[in-house]
Amino acid sequence: MFNLIIDIFSWLFVVVPILIAVAYFTLIERKILGTIQRRRGPNVIGFLGLLQPLSDGFKLLVKEVLLPSSSNKLLFIIAPFITFVLSLMNWAIIPINQYSPISQMPLGILFVFAVSSLGVYGILLSGWASNSKYAFLGALRSAAQMLSYEVSIGFTIITLFMCVGSLDFISIVLIQEKVWFIVTFFSFIFNFFYFGFSWNKSTSFWFTRSWSRASFWI
Repeated sequence: MFNLIIDIFSWLFVVVPILIAVAYFTLIERKILGTIQRRRGPNVIGFLGLLQPLSDGFKLLVKEVLLPSSSNKLLFIIAPFITFVLSLMNWAIIPINQYSPISQMPLGILFVFAVSSLGVYGILLSGWASNSKYAFLGALRSAAQMLSYEVSIGFTIITLFMCVGSLDFISIVLIQEKVWFIVTFFSFIFNFFYFGFSWNKSTSFWFTRSWSRASFWI
């Protein structure tokens, strides 16, 4: 029981900084895009705009919840939570230490593939629950992009695990004691980074949710 509590706090110790880091990576992305497009980017809230992610998060929390009148309201509200929870579940098996019982999963990579593949259901469920054919078509479009790049990510990861000869994350960490994989498998790491951007629909792969096509989601 005590070890489980330690593992939960260890998981929170990893997840909370990740959520904060994602918020500030978004700020960095907006700064870079602003520089490329010869504009300032976020620079009003806080010093050099450093408080912009906190402001965006607070605005999201106090924002009015709008529900389409013809939607299935219960599923429409649950769908984003499904996607959010599934996106955090993979971090539960990250080996915080060598003796963590949660991360000692012999087939850890299969768990990652299973949970990642379920993330698409939250997108489809939100589009279907809106009871709007345009939103549902947008959800199908987004799901198709996620599935297509998920296959590419899977082949990249499986190649690394085949070279190691184990599906256990702790074995993957221990085998990098002398040389990191980013050195020996740089091309695979680059592909994983590229496909990850595509899977997350980040710039410049955000055509499924670009504001120029906002009418697609109405």
